[in-house]
This record gives sequence, C-alpha cells and structure tokens, in this order.
Amino acid sequence: MAYIVDVYHRKVEPAKSLVGYALFISLFPHLIAGPIQRPSHLLPQVQKERTWDPAKAFDGLILILEGLFRKVVIADNCALIANAVFAGNFGGPNTMTVLLGTYAFAWQIYGDFSGYSRIARGSAQLLGFHFMVNFRQPYFAESLQDFWRRWHISLSTWLRDYLYIPLGGNRLGRVRTYVNLMLTMLLGGLWHGANWTFVVWGGIHGVGLATERLFVGKREITPSSSFLGRWARRIFIFNVVCLAWIFFRITSFSGAWEQIVGLMNWQWNPAYWTALVFLACYAMALFVVDLQLEASHGEHVFASYPYGLRILTGIAFCALITLFGANQESAFIYFRF
Repeated sequence: MAYIVDVYHRKVEPAKSLVGYALFISLFPHLIAGPIQRPSHLLPQVQKERTWDPAKAFDGLILILEGLFRKVVIADNCALIANAVFAGNFGGPNTMTVLLGTYAFAWQIYGDFSGYSRIARGSAQLLGFHFMVNFRQPYFAESLQDFWRRWHISLSTWLRDYLYIPLGGNRLGRVRTYVNLMLTMLLGGLWHGANWTFVVWGGIHGVGLATERLFVGKREITPSSSFLGRWARRIFIFNVVCLAWIFFRITSFSGAWEQIVGLMNWQWNPAYWTALVFLACYAMALFVVDLQLEASHGEHVFASYPYGLRILTGIAFCALITLFGANQESAFIYFRF
C-alpha cells in the first residue's frame, strides 16, 4: 500500500524492474511484526549493488545477539510469570496477581518484540540492508505521544502518514483532531486482529492521546526538566500502558474486566514474593540495557565503544543466553496475529 500510494503521489520513483520490486516485497516475510520499511528507504537499497562491509556485519551480529538476549532471556522468562498468573496458577485475580501478570506481560511483549526487531535488523544488515530502528526505549516515555514515537516506530509512523494525516490530522479543528486520533488508534488495534479487546486497547490509547492534545493543544509535550518529575511521568505512563496491555493480553472482554476488578481485591501469598523477585531480576536486566541506549542514543548497546568492549558484550550476551535462556519453546508474540 505504501509503495502504491507513494508512487501515485510521486514521492518515490517506481521500481526499475519486477525483480527489484519482488525483492523489496519479499523482505517482509511476516509484515505485522515489522520493522515496516518505507519504499523510499528500502527500495533504493534493493536496486543498488551491495558490497561486503565488515563493520556493518559486526554491528549486525551484535544486534542479533542483543535480540536473542531480549527474546530468550528476558521475554521468555517473564512469560513464565505472565502465563502462570493469567492461567490462574496464583489463584483468582487480586491486586498482586493482576500487577504481577500485567507487569510480567509488559516486559515480555517488549523484550519479545524488540528482540525480534533487532534480530530482523541484524539479519538484514548481514545482507547489506539497513532497516529503521523500531524501538527506542518506549518505557522511558513521558507521555503517550512520546510512547508512540518509541514503540513499534515503523507502524506508528505508517499509521500517522497513511491514515491520520490523510484523515485530516490536526488541520480541521480540535474536534476533528480528536476523532482522527481515535479512528487511527482503533484501526491500529484492529491491525492486530478482529477482536473487541484489541479495539479497547486501541481506544485506551486513543482517549489518552486525545486527552493530552486537549490540555497541550498542538504544542509538543516537553520532557520534565527535573529528575523526579521525569521519572514520575515515566512511571505514570508506564502504568497507563500496562492498563491497556491487559486488554491486549486477555482474549475476552469479560476476562479483561475481571482482571481490572481484581485490582480492588487485596490479598497476599508468600509465593508472590518469589515471583516478584524473579520478575524484577529479568526486568531490571533489560532496564539497564535501555538506560545505556537512552544515554548513548545508539542503535545497539555500546555502538560507539571500541571493538574490544563490543566483542566482550557479544560474549556476555552468548553466556547469558546459554545460562539463563528459558527452557521452553516460545514463538514470537507477533507471529500470532
């Protein structure tokens, strides 16, 4: 669709051959998982000759190892908690089980999806292609607007450019802007599947984005200047995102609502403490990686550091994958959609 629209509007030159166009299309074996590459970015790379670049190949290998670490160490271990909670192994929904399950799923889907994107980008880099960055530390967002600039960037920018802006964007008045935001996010929810829970997930984000626009207008939501203010915003947005994740994870509206109601039911069980420590260890590992990436603005960890340190980083990823990889078969989450 992007290719047809961009060629029609003369934003990109048509492919020079059917073979080149077919190669461009074939680089999306499972489109919904992304990273969704724009024709203007990827097609020129397809049509020109590629040469072996050892530096880029090395970066690709580091990306693949980081992606595997995020998937098999972080996501698959967090999945053990999330699956156990939502299967009822910790008892009925209550404050602790809902928080445990939701936070575990939040880190599972982030580790899983960002891991897949890095593996895809690293694999492409070995073949001489550059794919856009698809995640930039989304749980460090200070607003929902900021979150969607960091989460599944290739999809969020696609929805913006091919749906929100053609609908009128923010050019047709305040009310129409809110309608366009809601339509974009509702359709973004349906992108994942024809299920009411995905619609509610998109609706929560749509309402949140519209509310932010109501209070700040067309201005950008500026980051907080204070350390405490910045982290207070991040924690608040993280919990809003987690609330929406409940509807993304649970397959029925009644089941998701049962989890929401369960938040009001406080109970404690010693088993919760063990699960909390287990989850904290794996979430903190990815949190530390994201802190380094946020500070460096790199495409992968230690991207600008000497080769010696980066080789040690790759060895460390291999060791962590071997020692702490979850002993289970677990397909990528986005392959289910």
